[in-house]
Amino acid sequence: MNPEKENRNGGKHLPKKGDQSQTSPKQPKKTLTPKQKALRAVYLIITILAALVVVVFAVSQFLFVKPEIPVKTDPKPTESIAPTESSESPEITGDEAPDLAAAGRKEDYYTFLLVGRDTGGGGNTDTIMVVSYDVKNQELNAMSIPRDTIVNKSWDIKKINSVYNYAGGGEKGMAALMDTVSDTIGFAPDFHIVVEWEAVGKLATAIGGVDFDVPVNMNYDDPTQDLHIHINKGFQHLDGEQVMQVLRFRKNNNGAPGIYNQGDIGRIQVQQDLLMAIAEKLLQPSVVSHIPDLVNIFVENVETDLTIPNLLWLAKSAIQGGLRTDSVSFVTMPANYNGYFWSYSIGRNESYVFPYASEIVELVNEDFNPYLTDVTKANLNIVYKNSDGSIAATRGAIKDSRANAAYYNSLKPAETKPPAETEPPAETPTESPLPSQSGTPTESVPPAETATPTETVPPAATETSTGTGTPENTTPPAETQAPVVSTAPEETSVPSQVPVETPSDGATSPGDIGIPIFTPPEVPAA
Repeated sequence: MNPEKENRNGGKHLPKKGDQSQTSPKQPKKTLTPKQKALRAVYLIITILAALVVVVFAVSQFLFVKPEIPVKTDPKPTESIAPTESSESPEITGDEAPDLAAAGRKEDYYTFLLVGRDTGGGGNTDTIMVVSYDVKNQELNAMSIPRDTIVNKSWDIKKINSVYNYAGGGEKGMAALMDTVSDTIGFAPDFHIVVEWEAVGKLATAIGGVDFDVPVNMNYDDPTQDLHIHINKGFQHLDGEQVMQVLRFRKNNNGAPGIYNQGDIGRIQVQQDLLMAIAEKLLQPSVVSHIPDLVNIFVENVETDLTIPNLLWLAKSAIQGGLRTDSVSFVTMPANYNGYFWSYSIGRNESYVFPYASEIVELVNEDFNPYLTDVTKANLNIVYKNSDGSIAATRGAIKDSRANAAYYNSLKPAETKPPAETEPPAETPTESPLPSQSGTPTESVPPAETATPTETVPPAATETSTGTGTPENTTPPAETQAPVVSTAPEETSVPSQVPVETPSDGATSPGDIGIPIFTPPEVPAA
């Protein structure tokens, strides 16, 4: 057998001792030219970058996740029902509400309900904003809904800022608030974000404060909330604590009028301006170094149905897409900001904001509607005032059956109040404007004086006339008594009894004998 053949088939064998055969020496490595070395370096760099791209792409699938639009059980088309309380409002159309979701949505168009809760003030949702973000066109719009906006609810104080707490807060409270916002603007936003107001101050602190032009001198103290606001008017740098003071400011200690003399609308305007200043700071590249702090603030102070990867995707879309501050706009819901309605629990008129349906529909379709189908007034269910001052809703009846009943009852005291003129009639004779014509009162003509005719015609005179025959003594007694017949008690008693039936107002009719006449009070028009 050929040993070389065996080695090829069975593998290499160790040489036996004394075997003179040696293995062939290794060939020396070729020296790379500078060009070859450069190409190899480029190859290694490309390989590493490709690996990094793969890793980043894989990680981004978890860090940056495009939000998935939740499926809404509503908006289904609903028929607009005329309210049972009135049909006087021009807001009522009787049309059928269109099915907004049927025709589809705009591409990469997202809507949010941004809610600010002030735990120091009882936890009411005093800041309510509907936000739309058009990723394709890089436009962001926010509409503030005033906290005093009247809504169709079963309780007395029907303000939108009470809905969240009244429903119990949390998921139930947010569901109730979403439904109420849908009635107000015609559709329900896709997602919600609940922010504790304290988070805005912490956010401002994390980015190093913000420059802002404070519109008025702010001096307010409320020891019950441990709230003390003292900031001068003018352009200045605000730290986080001062940002919170501006956001919470409503009025001065001395009640001096300022930017907020328009009620809550002035406060909303200042809040919008301040949030815009913070947004400008957040869109600067330097904010990248503060991302860890911002994430912690978000986790501790924000409740939302968006995930962290969703928020990172939205943030990346805004930064990479080139969202600019001039593409961000803030508006306030069109409404009558000086309305009011009766509160039966407080016993007085309560201030309300009454929405304007036509203007809301126009604004929503222009800047906030995520659907391809336009919102109409039939999609809204808002509260308005009738011509008689009562309230009604554009779809269905008012849910609080006591509201209008209490309002009408509040008008009754002015109609049924007894007149003040019904005093005892004893004083009325002295108030007669024509005492010379109305008969002398019994006090001025005592009954005893009516017996005086017996003194002018004494009985003795009639007896002597027969004895003397003197003509003077023959005058009949009836003739001497005639002048005093008008003072008889039975004739003077008639005028003295008439005032008993009259009030003490002393009203008279021209041309009569001066007897006071009762005039019933005129009922004021409702």
